[in-house]
Amino acid sequence: MLFLMNVPLNAQEFRSIKHYRKVTGERVLKEGAWLKKDRNRNRKTWKTANSFNLNSPKGFEKYQSVSQIRDFYAWFDAERIDQGRLFKSAGIAEIAAKQLSKVDQGCIRFFIVRNSEVVRFVNEGSKQVFEFAFPLMQERNFSTSKLSKVEAVTWDKNNGFHEQCEVLSFLYSNLSYKALKRLEKMAKGKGIFKFGVPKRLRFTGDISNCEHRFLHGATVLLKEYDRQH
Repeated sequence: MLFLMNVPLNAQEFRSIKHYRKVTGERVLKEGAWLKKDRNRNRKTWKTANSFNLNSPKGFEKYQSVSQIRDFYAWFDAERIDQGRLFKSAGIAEIAAKQLSKVDQGCIRFFIVRNSEVVRFVNEGSKQVFEFAFPLMQERNFSTSKLSKVEAVTWDKNNGFHEQCEVLSFLYSNLSYKALKRLEKMAKGKGIFKFGVPKRLRFTGDISNCEHRFLHGATVLLKEYDRQH
């Protein structure tokens, strides 16, 4: 197979069918792959690819950008609603990823964020959280039993706490002071970031404190999720 230098080996999203053929040497999209327009328009090809990848132990590796991870969360949350399941963690994660996915845009990265360490943190953090969440989504999706409302709330809280205080702890502890303050400014919607973060979603507290971050998700983002649904 042929691979272009700027295409990650695990990537399953392609700019166009022409690009796909040039990269892979194949004419028809293989299972688990999709075109960017399929994802942007929430087409059947995108949904089918997600279903296929959800059946793979390493399916999370197929999603390379924050935007792709965000849209997978949205797809999965719609699936769990159709199944009548009550946990909301994927939907909450989609709201968080929607804010972070702005770094996928070059103009945002270079002219607004203006901190390569923060950009790396956002991308790596999103992938680590997704890798943690993926088997949990698999477990619930393929389970023949459904959590009760109380069990679902507990499940969401336990996983949310582990995500912030275990999964992301190393990344946060290794951020430079400058990058941490930039990230906090973004989360709190201060300065130029006030135009990109609605008041109802702004973070309060200490961004380096995992319990503060967990509470933000368990209260502010949960409230936003319920407002949208």
